[in-house]
Amino acid sequence: MTHRNRRTFVTTIGTAGAIGLAGCLSSLRGDDDDESTPSQEQEENGGGAETDGLDLPGESIDDFEALDDWSAMIDAGDLEATADDPYADSQSARLTADEGTEAASIYRSVADGLDLRDRNLSLAVSFSERDQLRLTLELYAPDARSAVRMHRTLTGPTDRWVRVDFGTIGVDGTPDLSDVREIRLTARRRGDQTGPIDCRIDDLRTVDRPDRGAVMLLFDATLEDHYKRALKYLDAFEFAGVEAVIPEALGESGRLSMGQLETLGNAGWEAIARPRTGARFLHEFPREQQAERIQRTKRFLESRGFEDGARHFMTPRNILGSETLDLVREHHETAFRFGSAPNGLPLTDSHDVGFFSGTAGQTTRDYVDYAAEYGQLAVLHFEHIGDDGISESAFADLLAHVDAADVDVVTPSDLLEGY
Repeated sequence: MTHRNRRTFVTTIGTAGAIGLAGCLSSLRGDDDDESTPSQEQEENGGGAETDGLDLPGESIDDFEALDDWSAMIDAGDLEATADDPYADSQSARLTADEGTEAASIYRSVADGLDLRDRNLSLAVSFSERDQLRLTLELYAPDARSAVRMHRTLTGPTDRWVRVDFGTIGVDGTPDLSDVREIRLTARRRGDQTGPIDCRIDDLRTVDRPDRGAVMLLFDATLEDHYKRALKYLDAFEFAGVEAVIPEALGESGRLSMGQLETLGNAGWEAIARPRTGARFLHEFPREQQAERIQRTKRFLESRGFEDGARHFMTPRNILGSETLDLVREHHETAFRFGSAPNGLPLTDSHDVGFFSGTAGQTTRDYVDYAAEYGQLAVLHFEHIGDDGISESAFADLLAHVDAADVDVVTPSDLLEGY
């Protein structure tokens, strides 16, 4: 990110964040887990039921204390209230569908219309029975022919409250967001298609979105391609990349050397922590080994002059367990994993920032455009550049598309400074 763009971004986002915080509730409907967050004691106890003293941007438009306004879609599962470990206040909403039902889907009609211009939405979610879940939030403005679709893939932890900052993935017709007449939420299986669907939701919240969207260019696996091929293109556009660093991989064949990583840093790139786990998920290790890998990777970056980047975490193989999340939140200020969509801004959960493929052609470009139009954050994920991945010409074309869009190219620390 150039100095000019950084000033613009921090001023724009900082103002929006200040507006959101100034208008936020002093409590969540009463007097919460991943990102603007509950206390560490609550996190370690695994829950989000206690919400005293927590502030989040924006305001809650539905606390699910009453479900009279919501209905389950026909042949799309069931909706009920549950007082079992609520996110806030006395209850949350529970969506379920048996193995033979494709999805659990609910909707709420708004007779007089809801004005969601210049607003982004977030939701608290906890799901069971599976490692991954897909959530789709649709705004019919005023009907299904004029709709905005938002999405997030959740990759754990199960039985644990997190917040989803929804990003736009599609637009039908010419929606008028000053007149939203229906909100629809659908939960679907991802990965394993067997078994039931069981998820709880709470605190549907709106925030004032910033005037400009943002794009992050996230490079994974500590690959030499990032230095030999990607750097020259980012330099041409004065963009800063983000390198997810596996310290043990540095110097291996096809991987970055320490000198090359330092060159990326000198070019403005941020090096963030990605512990090495091999073919295993991080949560499959005993807690003390998880902690050791997380802390060792962070210390390595700090000792090599990447203190800013060391504050941020890239989830190995994307799946997070509950203990892992606690440890990540203890040692890092943001966490990234696959989410398959942009993220709403300002973030209500900085440890659940989703990325999507930077190599998906028109879909990637569309998501960049939606981030610009709706004041959201698009995190583009890359591995190989060149022969084994996106071609150099396609990569250059994508960067030109980003450059032409009404977005700032940011690093994780830019996000923290902006808020």
